[in-house]
Amino acid sequence: MLGTSGIRGRYGEKITPSLIYRVSNQFAQDHKIIYIGHDIRDSSPALYYSAVSGALASGAEVYMIDTVPTGIMGFSYPGIMITASHNPEEDNGIKFFRDGREITKEEGQFLNRDIIESKHGIIVQDYRNIIYDRYLAALEESFEFDFSIEPIDLNSSAYTFFNYYIQRTRIRLRLIDNVPYFLRKSEPIQQNVKIDRGFMLDGDGDRVVLVRNGNIVDGDRMFAGMAKYMNETRGTDVLAVTVECPIAIKNFLSEYYKIHVTPVGSNYISSILMNYKDRGFGGEPNGHYIIPKFNLVSDGIGGMALITEMLKREYPLPDISYRVIRKKYPVSDKIETMKRIKSRLNDEYLEIDGILIETEDIKILIRPSGTENILRLTVEAPPDKIDEILNKYESIILESIKNP
Repeated sequence: MLGTSGIRGRYGEKITPSLIYRVSNQFAQDHKIIYIGHDIRDSSPALYYSAVSGALASGAEVYMIDTVPTGIMGFSYPGIMITASHNPEEDNGIKFFRDGREITKEEGQFLNRDIIESKHGIIVQDYRNIIYDRYLAALEESFEFDFSIEPIDLNSSAYTFFNYYIQRTRIRLRLIDNVPYFLRKSEPIQQNVKIDRGFMLDGDGDRVVLVRNGNIVDGDRMFAGMAKYMNETRGTDVLAVTVECPIAIKNFLSEYYKIHVTPVGSNYISSILMNYKDRGFGGEPNGHYIIPKFNLVSDGIGGMALITEMLKREYPLPDISYRVIRKKYPVSDKIETMKRIKSRLNDEYLEIDGILIETEDIKILIRPSGTENILRLTVEAPPDKIDEILNKYESIILESIKNP
């Protein structure tokens, strides 16, 4: 039942209060204490209290931390977060955390057990600021950050942290969409940009992007620059990336890092980096950044702190020559469509996460989203070849969708 990042789907259909009650009860049976938070979706309070009830019925002591960004769960675990992250507002979901990181779908065996309703746990309310105190202390120890140097388009559950931060520090910030509901679509992608410059977060604050002149700074170059900066300033030498990472970026960073490649999902990156807390860095081009010495959970605020440190020092992003095209295709049945695509391929491929075809300078990745009913196609190739390659594999995908 677990996908790339927890369980997600349309509220009232796949995701219901009764489902959240059950899976929260199943997860909590392994833990004496559970922290539970939620994002700013309209459906989140109903699911939040269902998660609290399920955990209480298992006998757990439940710490209610209310509206928080997902990165906070790296400081409050074992934990449950009610969120669908960047998914549409009509969706919702649940993520699970233990040992300071989000669990992977392979760690979801607890979902096979019966629920327990014979016990009664204890509620601890109004615990959020205690967690925020710990979190701010870790930020101040880890980064030379300055949140005031750029506007911040919140539109996420991170608004509670930044209002706490202003009250604690008396530092003035330029906050946009600083409200407990969505004023734009959740995902921080180009079509949702509404600022000329500054930072954009996603719905649960675990992703961040930088905007310049109304355009999102290229995510691959941003990641490469952050990784190089971490190597030069912190001595990190172990890098975790997903199969989405371009060949050109891996080649550039191989001078500084031993590189591990994982399936798509920040939780897979964390499962590598938990063994290299002092030496590791990882992330994805969509704005997921994991700095394990600070936090093993993907954290937009932590990523933002690191970027402000780089901006203050006028640290340049690397100039890497490459071309990548990423596209997505709505489907009704991801699994069956992937089977049809494989039957139409004549190429040899790897199955790290979907279909991966890779040579020295060409990469084709076709994979089902772990969070939405879409297929994703990534093509990297020299400029004189990329359009031909894109057309070939896009045709296979479209044919597989239209003609079973």
